[in-house]
Amino acid sequence: MGVTFRFNSFADAQTVLADDPDVVIVATGGLPQTEVLSDGNGLVVSAWDILSGDAMPGANVLIYDDAGDYTALQAAEKIAATGAKVEIVTRDRNISSEVMAMSLTPSMRELQNRDVTFTVTWKLDAVTRDGNQLRAVVGSDYGGVTRERLVDQVVVNHGTRPLDDVYFDLRDASRNLGEVDYEELVAGKAQSVTRNPDGTYQLFRIGDAVAARNTHAAIYDALRLCKVV
Repeated sequence: MGVTFRFNSFADAQTVLADDPDVVIVATGGLPQTEVLSDGNGLVVSAWDILSGDAMPGANVLIYDDAGDYTALQAAEKIAATGAKVEIVTRDRNISSEVMAMSLTPSMRELQNRDVTFTVTWKLDAVTRDGNQLRAVVGSDYGGVTRERLVDQVVVNHGTRPLDDVYFDLRDASRNLGEVDYEELVAGKAQSVTRNPDGTYQLFRIGDAVAARNTHAAIYDALRLCKVV
């Protein structure tokens, strides 16, 4: 269908505008969000760090799963496979709320064969150093109670924050200033928003470039935008 792919390329605003586009859809995803604690954000690693190998698994690890998705389970499997002790803490009433039963089953089979425990209805509040270990303070949404864990690694899985620099670099010169008419989007109509008549292209962003969500949301946004372009 005449689609051109460019691999191993970095696209900044200048690169995008060099193609003189009529429509730009930013689907740059997100980066892990770990700035969620009252103290000690710099002492934790993300689940992405574990999976990418940027952080080596500890021997006694607390995983704070505040997203309920596959990433925490995958990180737990990788850490537990080394023989480490792992505790997965979530503020939810159940574990891995975004993972459906058929996908959860193989993970649980693996994790229950390892030294892994799940703790529900608790949240990670702060992390401080304690000698060569970390003291994790967990609290509750249900009252002013806290508990402490002494571990050697804290992993945070809190979804993503948008990687949206190129979107904002392109927004001021766009015809719609990046705005979406959601009634038109849901109705399957072409986007007609015009906020800047001098703009030369329409600009949109989808998926995690907007907010933490799943792959299906990004694909659905893309479908609804592109089928009427």
